[in-house]
Amino acid sequence: MLCFVTGATGFIGGRLVDALVDQGHKVRVLVRRPDGSPELHQAGVELVQGDLGDRAGLKEAIAGSERAFHCAGLVGDWLTHDDARRVNVEGTRDLLAACAACGVDRVVHLSSLAVYGLGQHRGTDESAPLRYSGDPYMDSKIDAERMVRVAADRDGLATAIVRPGFVYGPGDRRFLPKLLDALGRRQFAYVGDGSKLLNLSYVDDVAQAMLLAATDPSAVGDAYNLTDGTETSLRDFVECLCGHLGLPAPTKHVPPPVGWAAAFAVEGLAKLRRVKEAPRLSRGRMRFLYYDQHYSGEKAQRELGYRPQFTYRQGIPPTLAWFREQGLLPESVAAG
Repeated sequence: MLCFVTGATGFIGGRLVDALVDQGHKVRVLVRRPDGSPELHQAGVELVQGDLGDRAGLKEAIAGSERAFHCAGLVGDWLTHDDARRVNVEGTRDLLAACAACGVDRVVHLSSLAVYGLGQHRGTDESAPLRYSGDPYMDSKIDAERMVRVAADRDGLATAIVRPGFVYGPGDRRFLPKLLDALGRRQFAYVGDGSKLLNLSYVDDVAQAMLLAATDPSAVGDAYNLTDGTETSLRDFVECLCGHLGLPAPTKHVPPPVGWAAAFAVEGLAKLRRVKEAPRLSRGRMRFLYYDQHYSGEKAQRELGYRPQFTYRQGIPPTLAWFREQGLLPESVAAG
């Protein structure tokens, strides 16, 4: 089977490509620079130059594919609304139109638990409404899902949506590096007592969930939360990381009102200065530090037979081993 993948040079998309090749599928990936993606030069992977903004090129790239996996997108706490909409919403719309025109059997769209909005989530399941928050990334993921629904209703495209939360594992260059650096510099502080709940998924588990969503008949037209099936506190996760790295566990605690006031102040100052990188503290990052982010993953387990293989205690060791092998541990950690 020929599978088309966007975002193959990214964290999750790259692991998905490996999983598809392991299953014996032929894989075609969309890349901006074929010569700049050495990790994709492997048996069974065809590289096609292009991007989501090229409608005609998309049709040519997708032609002949039976499955499509849409992993491409802008992610971050410091996006503009225009950029997030252009890539995450309009890019998704154009990809879906090309898939419909080319007769793709099924499209699996990689979304995010961020579509449920800011707030306390304690067991939130797929029946909960999607809530806009004013954050460019979070809002664009809602609108991208709406594009998926429109394509299914208007064009009869068979689609499925998967929604992971904080994804980590070998290849992660975004989530863990920043946290590890803060821990190594002794600059990490809990907002509150550290008992807030996380949603964590190991990257290989996310790839397997996407494969299930691409083949199971019950997945068509539906969306699935992805979790590792555990209730993990931020403190437990952080202390596990510190234990493996030989770092002292953080003891600083900031009262939530102080944390929120600091986030507004730091973010406001950064915007006035027009900085290009997200500050260490922002309203978006308070989602990780303050809000409970525990979601129900029972539907994926019940309907897709999804069985995550990694809890954070199982996933942290191979993740940190990969960082060491690649020489990517932050200097603050390596020296700690």
